[in-house]
Amino acid sequence: MIYPKILIVGQSFNKKSGGGVTISNLFTGWPKDKLAVASNSNLYNDLDTSVCDTYYQLGYNNKLHPFPFNIILPKIKCGIIPIVTATDTPDKVEPVKSGNYKILHRVLTALLHFFGLYNVFYKLKITPEFALWLNEYKPDVIYTQLASLELIKFTDDIHEALKKPVAIHMMDDWPLTINKPGILYRYWQNVIDKAFRKLVNKSTVLMSIGEAMTDEYKLRYNKNFIPFHNPIDINYWKPKAVKDYNIKDKFIILYAGRIGFGIEKSIADIANAVNEIAKTNKNIIFEIQTGEQEELNKLVEQNEFVKWVKPIAYSALPAKFSTVDLLLLPQDFDENSVKFLKYSFPTKVSEYMISGTPILVYGDERTGLTKYALKDKWGYVVTENNNTALCRAITELYNNMALRSELAAKAQQIAIDSEDAVTVRDNFRKSFLFV
Repeated sequence: MIYPKILIVGQSFNKKSGGGVTISNLFTGWPKDKLAVASNSNLYNDLDTSVCDTYYQLGYNNKLHPFPFNIILPKIKCGIIPIVTATDTPDKVEPVKSGNYKILHRVLTALLHFFGLYNVFYKLKITPEFALWLNEYKPDVIYTQLASLELIKFTDDIHEALKKPVAIHMMDDWPLTINKPGILYRYWQNVIDKAFRKLVNKSTVLMSIGEAMTDEYKLRYNKNFIPFHNPIDINYWKPKAVKDYNIKDKFIILYAGRIGFGIEKSIADIANAVNEIAKTNKNIIFEIQTGEQEELNKLVEQNEFVKWVKPIAYSALPAKFSTVDLLLLPQDFDENSVKFLKYSFPTKVSEYMISGTPILVYGDERTGLTKYALKDKWGYVVTENNNTALCRAITELYNNMALRSELAAKAQQIAIDSEDAVTVRDNFRKSFLFV
């Protein structure tokens, strides 16, 4: 098989973020000497070398953070990361003595966005050292998941320097959502739109996260985007799949993932619904598996029916997903959240589907995920943003084992037919064979 040499700009391989999991699964099997990552995220944080072991730490003026953030955030030198220390805490990182820097970082970031200065400070440039490394690596294709103005412009600069094809893979509708409210909002929105369209017009391969985004981007940008989302290794996931739908000791609802914009209100809604049901049914538990415990504590009050669960290794997820009774896909209903999530396709969807556990989709009917679940009937869908509808849905799923089994079987079959990593990875590889 032919494998072009890929430079991945921005997103690193990992087993925690949606973008990281997606590229890890899409690029699995690619020769390691033909993959390299250049990222301005902290690469020493949860670095995964199972798929790729060549990483270049990008930064601003050869520092990870620009002024004034470099004063308060950990000091990390930029450049190629030696693989022998990639998974350890390097000497280049100065330990942070206090957690106050996180508060200062949030405040400074909010102020810079408000005054329209964020994109002034955050500007990546091709340093002489990075240019030398690029010429030594000699990629065939520049692949990127764009999620900021700086990465849009930086990818364009790399393209101009190397004269190599660009492959854009959109995870969310970032062009409309990366700009934050502020006094120069309209100005920066226009800048982002023009920069994105400029890079799209130069790109050779355009990828989306799903069919809904592909359809929208055809209308918006008059370009054809190929949908690729997180594939699954059927042979790895299916042996752990659920076979018995009888309720054991407790009926466990699980949400596994991030806590934040676009989903936090709906998670709180589920918690409230479970607490309401628990007044008459003590046999139900809502587990929230996330690394963002602090954010979760702000949303819900934990009790015997609503519990935080520590994150587990990615390799343990098949067993975890198959041992609970209901999996949750939450989406917030406010306009900003719908705008952000409208064309998204969460990484966990295909993993939930193959698990054999029924899925509850709670979200606005305008989002692509909700439309997909309604169209193909692979999940129980609640499109009403109220406690009564949620309680009714959870109660029906609790009482109806046949319904749970039917939904799970439908979802699993779709996953087997459409999400098999063997087929998806080969189609993904072939999309780069223009070089």
